[in-house]
Amino acid sequence: MLTTERLVLSQPSIADFALFSEILACPKQTRFLPSGSPLSLIQREKYLHKRLQHWHDHGFGTFVIGLKDENYDELKSQCSKEEGSNLDELAYALTPIGFVGIEYTPKGGELDIRFALIKEYEGLGYTAEASALALDFMSKNTSHKKVYGVAVTENHASKKVLHKLGMRPVSAVSLYDSSGLDYFVLEL
Repeated sequence: MLTTERLVLSQPSIADFALFSEILACPKQTRFLPSGSPLSLIQREKYLHKRLQHWHDHGFGTFVIGLKDENYDELKSQCSKEEGSNLDELAYALTPIGFVGIEYTPKGGELDIRFALIKEYEGLGYTAEASALALDFMSKNTSHKKVYGVAVTENHASKKVLHKLGMRPVSAVSLYDSSGLDYFVLEL
């Protein structure tokens, strides 16, 4: 688990399907995906399976973003002091709010950061905070030196996050077979 003052990033599991499904079935949240529309149930299942497979194959990938509640730090302290205590209990002091991760692009070879939140948690700085933590994880735990960010041209909120992360626009790249995309890069 990776943590900030407000957030916990954890590796996803099948148990996180409801979170991924809520985001990927929402018209507002999916309007800037290549399809521009919500994913079907089968597509959402495949999406989560690909996230799990990426972790299995590469040892990194997409994290679930959990928002700490007011009892999280106290519960963590108690769990670490008590012999035989199960840190899985900490999950009860978290509210899943989205996902963030860095994965290989479909064309392979290059890394791309991806993120999405449940609608009511947008605009509070969680995306940039979680993304910065994911980039820090990659920098410290892998040999990768470059991460791309990709956003639909009209997706000003995502482009704002990419700029906040220190990514700079780049034009000589095409990681996806879609038009209307803006590309950014960050050297780790």
